[in-house]
Amino acid sequence: MTSLKALKENTRMPGKHFLVNVFHNLSSGERVLYPHWHEHLEIIYVVKGNAVFDIGGITSSTSPGDLLFVHSGELHSGYAVNNMDVDYYAIVFNKSLLGADSGDPLYGPMVLPFMEGRKRFPLHVRPEDEVYPAFAEIIHRLIDEFEHKQPGYELSVRSHLQLLITATMRLDHSDSLRKEVRANHSFPHAKYFEKLFAFVREEYKRPIPLEEAAQLTNMSLHHFCKTFKKITGRTFVEYVNLYRINAAEQLLRTEGVSVTEAAELVGFNSINYFTRTFKQFKYYSPSQCKRE
Repeated sequence: MTSLKALKENTRMPGKHFLVNVFHNLSSGERVLYPHWHEHLEIIYVVKGNAVFDIGGITSSTSPGDLLFVHSGELHSGYAVNNMDVDYYAIVFNKSLLGADSGDPLYGPMVLPFMEGRKRFPLHVRPEDEVYPAFAEIIHRLIDEFEHKQPGYELSVRSHLQLLITATMRLDHSDSLRKEVRANHSFPHAKYFEKLFAFVREEYKRPIPLEEAAQLTNMSLHHFCKTFKKITGRTFVEYVNLYRINAAEQLLRTEGVSVTEAAELVGFNSINYFTRTFKQFKYYSPSQCKRE
């Protein structure tokens, strides 16, 4: 029997810090999607053909236009009806694309519940559902942005993923949708993580030991590191560093400070480490940022 660990997929991504990919698939024969799971979230958009997908133990029969949402860690697979060709898009994205790194105070109350599983995207949205036009428009535009890659498409893709959360929050959950929305899973440390994100916003300029962060979430160090990565898509060190780099970028663009001053103001003691980290996250140097 195949182990669950062996079914984990390492999804191909276009970049280390832009963790989203759009796959346009055309399957012939019975098997549409072999059983697998991954840490990312996924949206399946059926363009042509009829198929049956199993997502997290729930089976859904699909027709052209249907949308399916797969959450992190859910085992999913699919097969064609009557061996017909099935044309579909798979949009796979990491939680970090939903704003975990931005330091936005809205992340805690609005986005974090989706990362923890306290709120869920609907499993299956069909063209006849009242909410379908809102979801379909967002997904069509997201795919178009990704495929054409016009300047700034990365921001647009991220914005459209956040719009999906907005659309989900506004669902009135009609009876047809409610039956297929997966049960929420409570997350006992939610309030502690919201406290931690607020703490980082206040204390990011100083070193924050992992042990101190773990204590704030009422977790062991090992459990904290594993859970933080699961929720945000990044390690705690990466999260804090990106928060600092975002703050430094703002200083360089608006306050007229030097690169050295910006590094010191956001908590970097080494200008070389600051420059290297800035380029790692922003793909250009802090001096280029200041010139612009």
